[in-house]
Amino acid sequence: MSSFSMPITVDVHDVDFNGVCRPSSLLRYIQSSAQMQLNEQGMTYNELYDKHHRAFLLSRITVEFYEEVREGDALVAETFPAPSRGYTFLRCYQLWRDEKIIGRAISAWALIDTEEHSLVKTTDFDLPLDHLPRLDLELLHIRVPAEAVAVGEYIVSYCETDQNKHMNNTRYADMYAHFLPMENKRMVSLTINYLKEAPMGTNLKVLYAEKDGAHYFRTILPNGSINSEARIVLCELN
Repeated sequence: MSSFSMPITVDVHDVDFNGVCRPSSLLRYIQSSAQMQLNEQGMTYNELYDKHHRAFLLSRITVEFYEEVREGDALVAETFPAPSRGYTFLRCYQLWRDEKIIGRAISAWALIDTEEHSLVKTTDFDLPLDHLPRLDLELLHIRVPAEAVAVGEYIVSYCETDQNKHMNNTRYADMYAHFLPMENKRMVSLTINYLKEAPMGTNLKVLYAEKDGAHYFRTILPNGSINSEARIVLCELN
């Protein structure tokens, strides 16, 4: 059994004002490797949606970044599905540089029947890929501190949306960074719980708290529903 790997060179447009790769870019790299693996099995996004009436939606992800990533770095994004059960499809990722792991992630996905608008069990969908043991990362249910306060609003724009006209899951990390002191810092760990989609044009209310060295966020839809929750740890750049 084997995983799937994809080479990546960090583009100058993927780094921030510190010169390090944006978290959204790193998330895009690893998720692109997963999509490429599915594409090779004839399961592109459009084929899955149009022919099978199925769509994967990300519900939770935990990521750890061990080293800085800068423009021009040659990386390898590795991915594989892990044994899953119930309605949760697990997928793991590793990011390599110079034969060294510099980042890892685990994600939980829900598979939606787009005609019935219902969840599909893992036992009812044949994913013809090698399933490898899951990484030893926790997929936490985030507990945002009770003292979280409103720190502003965030409008979902054209630049952040995907084909569904909702904010793409990789762009949430940049939204949180908008409210963080990112000067000479980077994200070293990130957990996001995706609860409700945010359509283009949505005005999100942003709640924030800092506790025990971690930054917590909760974003609220106009109808009062929780859109997302996150726990982020920053570190100083070398």
